Amino acid sequence: MNRIFEHKHIIIGGDNLNSLSIIRSLGEKGIFPIAIIVQENHLPQVRKSKYVKNYIETSSFDESFDVLLSYGDVSCPPFVYTSDDNHQSMLDEHYDQLVNKFHFFNAGQAGRINYYMDKENLCQLANECGFRVPKREVVNLGVLPTQITYPVITKTINSYSAGWKRDVGIYYSESELSDAYKGMISERLLLQEYITKKNELEVHGFSINGGEEVYLSYYSLYYRFTETTFGGYKYYKPFVDEKVAAKIEQMIRKVHYTGNFEVEFLVDKDDELVFLEINFRFPLSNYACTYGGANMPYLWAQSTLQDKIVYPIGLKDFFTCKNEAIDFNQTVGRKKISFAKWMKETIHTDCLLVYNRHDIKPFLSFWWGKVKKIVKKH
Repeated sequence: MNRIFEHKHIIIGGDNLNSLSIIRSLGEKGIFPIAIIVQENHLPQVRKSKYVKNYIETSSFDESFDVLLSYGDVSCPPFVYTSDDNHQSMLDEHYDQLVNKFHFFNAGQAGRINYYMDKENLCQLANECGFRVPKREVVNLGVLPTQITYPVITKTINSYSAGWKRDVGIYYSESELSDAYKGMISERLLLQEYITKKNELEVHGFSINGGEEVYLSYYSLYYRFTETTFGGYKYYKPFVDEKVAAKIEQMIRKVHYTGNFEVEFLVDKDDELVFLEINFRFPLSNYACTYGGANMPYLWAQSTLQDKIVYPIGLKDFFTCKNEAIDFNQTVGRKKISFAKWMKETIHTDCLLVYNRHDIKPFLSFWWGKVKKIVKKH
């Protein structure tokens, strides 16, 4: 018997597309995970998946952690998969309580992942490893930059702060930034030089043994996006850039990271890569790699058990992927393209993230929820 089936597999996160994508990837390999899901008032997706073995809803992060601890097993450690920075931060804080009882994303000691979730610390590391990073300045809320020039882009210092979405913006003058500060909620901010982007590139990978072995599967580029956010429609190709790969591997080793990750770059007007960040967990579009032949949750678990990288066979050379919900909001919702054009384009997309013909109920639940919200407004 394949040893991977002897272990429990646990998703800890929110009821969202990230968690659902991990569940679908595992489910397609015959692994039916336990889902520990904190209530965030999202439209139900995870609970509707046919692949979920046991759905446990909690009212707080602390409750989710207590439930997780109850599954600890030294003799046969469960695999734990995270899909957001808040839960990953929580596991990092409680490293000492989890080690030896679980296989989970970690950096070998408590607090180390949180240290590198700080964008300033991560950018310093990227610079040390040879990546170009944007000029930047860390300030308290309300303080104007003194080391970089306008335009600037504002970001929270980490991705689990309360204002990590709300406080992002581009400002072209001192007066614009001063006015924007009045509506922000983050106590500390990272100000970066604004670089006009031609695209955004993401590299998907995982590591074992504290980063001693790293596997990079696909990279993706967007067909469309906004100035401050990712888009919902992109394409994937196998990642083969050895120079960039060597720098990523060096960063992962220095962090001593074990687990799945995603590296994000900005592509400037001269087609040069500018490092943005590493997400030490699964990204939103993680199921796309599974579609392409690199089932990242399954491969990480197998590699962990075999103590060596287990490589996939037969990766697709190219495929398109769409997050229908995000792309619909950014295009049809903002009247950039017609619904008919969007539908035609969607039908011809290779991999969809909400719709899945093998697991249809989350799709029906999500869009029926959207329709009901629209009806209520009118």
